[in-house]
Amino acid sequence: MVEQRNKLLFIVMLAILIVAGSFYSFWQKNTVAEVVSSDDVAAKNDFRQPEQSDEIFVYISGAVNKPGVFKASPNARVFDIVAMAGGLTDEADRAKTNLAQSIKDGMHIHVVDKLPVSNEHSATTGTTKTKVGNKVNINHADKSELDTLPGVGPALAERIIEYRQTNGSFTSIDELKNVPGIGSSKFEKMKEKITN
Repeated sequence: MVEQRNKLLFIVMLAILIVAGSFYSFWQKNTVAEVVSSDDVAAKNDFRQPEQSDEIFVYISGAVNKPGVFKASPNARVFDIVAMAGGLTDEADRAKTNLAQSIKDGMHIHVVDKLPVSNEHSATTGTTKTKVGNKVNINHADKSELDTLPGVGPALAERIIEYRQTNGSFTSIDELKNVPGIGSSKFEKMKEKITN
């Protein structure tokens, strides 16, 4: 009987140890999971927030006195960069340069020269187009001039102008494919009629 009592006491003690051990293990896992979760969230938040730089770099070329790369503050405008580049030359086409445009890091600003432009009257449309040779200059053309290109209507002409104002002058005619609504087939139809 004493032996049975000892066995029963042993089994009860063993059961209490198993329950206590399970409870402790469960409690440890939850605590570790909470610490890991909060560390993960903090790490993800740190990763998602890009560092804000106090300076950006902008390249300016064309009709300015000192073209080159300049360091500026993130809230600078085109006129600030033009001033850093020694101002506009006498040949600069001031009407084609948006001096109030805000700039972004890595931006290329190209100040165009006043180009000899021929005005041609189109008998079919009754409009006057600014052309360089027989091609429409996508960096200088206004909405009505862009509208004369094959496959380009008023809405697409507006998107081309918005893209140009946001990203700066087109560095090549192929860059026109970056404008929403201009795919390869539309570009192929107009590529012989445009220049930058």
